[in-house]
Amino acid sequence: MSTGHPLTEEQILFIRKNFANMRNQDIADALGISKSGVCRVQSLYGLRKSKEHNTRMAKKAGHASSVSRGGVALGITPEVIAKRVETYKHTLAVDRARRNWGLPQLTKAHVLRQPKQKRSQRCYLKSLGYILDEKNLIAYYTAETTRATVMERGNRKGVKYYYKFKPYEGVQ
Repeated sequence: MSTGHPLTEEQILFIRKNFANMRNQDIADALGISKSGVCRVQSLYGLRKSKEHNTRMAKKAGHASSVSRGGVALGITPEVIAKRVETYKHTLAVDRARRNWGLPQLTKAHVLRQPKQKRSQRCYLKSLGYILDEKNLIAYYTAETTRATVMERGNRKGVKYYYKFKPYEGVQ
């Protein structure tokens, strides 16, 4: 491979003609130049790879880059996508449980640990019949709810209560 020599018009014409459908390394090998020389011509003339070339390369490499577009390039069916989603959800659930019990995670997913006290309060309030809005940390009570008056007053020393209590006024 030659270095530092300007490209001839024939070489530039070959690159411009074949860039859309050939790999950069294949073009460089055919012309006896470096891959960076091909990239330099590409940036100079604003050349782009064709969609067919990108699809062919993704399929050859086994990348799932087109899953979001329906898996056209790899022939991925909706059933395969659904199975992958279920597997991912299961993996996250396992990691969340491991984190909650103080065990190390198996993946690099960012899983937050809920305090055990918060989980136990949530279970306790549900068992009494409260309707929980977990996003806003509000516990709604109805006429049928067995009320936890100490928690509602929030005056037990040394205990942190996570939920605010409000009467339930129907669907909001």
